[in-house]
Amino acid sequence: MNYRAVRDYLLSKIKFGYRFSKELQRIADLYSISESQLLELKNQEFVKQYQNAFTNSKFYNKLYQEHGLNLNSIQSTDDAKLIPIITKEDIRHRVDELLTCNKLFVYTAYTSGTTGSPLKLYRDYQSVCKEYSYGYYFQSMHGYQLGDKVISIKGDLDQSEISRYDRSLNTLHLSSYNLNEKNIKKYYRLIKDFSPKVVKAYPSSLQILSVELYKAGLDLQIPLAFTSSEVLHDFQRSIIEKVLHTKIFDWYGNSEQTISLGQVKKDLYQDIPLYAHIEVQEKCIITTGFINKSFPLIRYKIDDVIKLKCDSSCIRCCTSRILGRDNQYVLLKNGQQIGLLDHAFNFSNVKNILGAQIVQNTAGEIDLNIIPDYNFTETNKANLIKNLTQLLGADCKIHYKEIGEDQIIRTVSGKYNLMVSNLNSQKGNQVIREIMQET
Repeated sequence: MNYRAVRDYLLSKIKFGYRFSKELQRIADLYSISESQLLELKNQEFVKQYQNAFTNSKFYNKLYQEHGLNLNSIQSTDDAKLIPIITKEDIRHRVDELLTCNKLFVYTAYTSGTTGSPLKLYRDYQSVCKEYSYGYYFQSMHGYQLGDKVISIKGDLDQSEISRYDRSLNTLHLSSYNLNEKNIKKYYRLIKDFSPKVVKAYPSSLQILSVELYKAGLDLQIPLAFTSSEVLHDFQRSIIEKVLHTKIFDWYGNSEQTISLGQVKKDLYQDIPLYAHIEVQEKCIITTGFINKSFPLIRYKIDDVIKLKCDSSCIRCCTSRILGRDNQYVLLKNGQQIGLLDHAFNFSNVKNILGAQIVQNTAGEIDLNIIPDYNFTETNKANLIKNLTQLLGADCKIHYKEIGEDQIIRTVSGKYNLMVSNLNSQKGNQVIREIMQET
């Protein structure tokens, strides 16, 4: 047995051992209790995490005392607004001060760096077990069982290899970096021969796979697809489910382990019980994670936007759509910021698009880059431009271009955003100031 096989086996035992079984039972119990019981448990977890941070973290102890708080200031989630909000930049150079335990008992992790440089984090082994348990329970609700054949396309492999089989988890890992027109028949044969029940991947990776298969006149039969780590757009869902003959269940979370929402059905996401406390605001989400006691993040701001389907009193946050980063907007010449541009692609008059990306390099102008299907028409193009014009106004110039899959802009970690703004926040704010001065 080679080193990699031994490592995979040991990791599987750590992830899915005795603690994993206990966690699964705990999570199953959480799904069966009443809302009032869940609220009481959430209040208890929130207070415990606050007191843990106040007592054991140098960073929080100083911060909270500066804001006039003491150990017993917080009695429930109703008191959350007494606690100051923290941001990624507040903690970037002070992560060691957040720790509530010795560094020997944690390991280092990083955020993906989608919107900037990656943030260093710490995770304890209990949080890893909880994370895997929550993820597995969600997937098992939709038909996956440990031991089922799985294809994973998540950047686990680099460009030096296309595939690797993990026998311990019955998973065939495929490189997202080698997924292109040149290699598509090789990927097709690997997947076809393996005959998986499940595929787990970034939405953008499944989009590339589906588009290239479609262009080659090929399709696959993979009953279940679990996507995560990126916003899943409707046009991506359509092409993926069509070509792979699959049913997608999406999971929204973050590397900081402070939020988790699972797709219950196509137009409904619901937060995972006792994973975190979520406060939805107009242009961001304020999150408090419960599963990592060693590196607590309390009232931590993340710059994503979700729209609630329930009111703010709902115990479990419900949303129909994950809208992604609020800083993924178009800046108009008058300084106005316009987001939610995926609406333009969701109308019934826009069809036959395999992929799309909006890029902004200049205020008041956008590059509309489209990967068209073979039957994409001038009418489809006109409708899309009309929809965007209705959202952005007639003064915003739209530069239309048809591109190939390899021309889509991706992050360092290989992720895909519908909107790419090359106006960084400092430059964007300067543009706004200049525009306002002119007017």
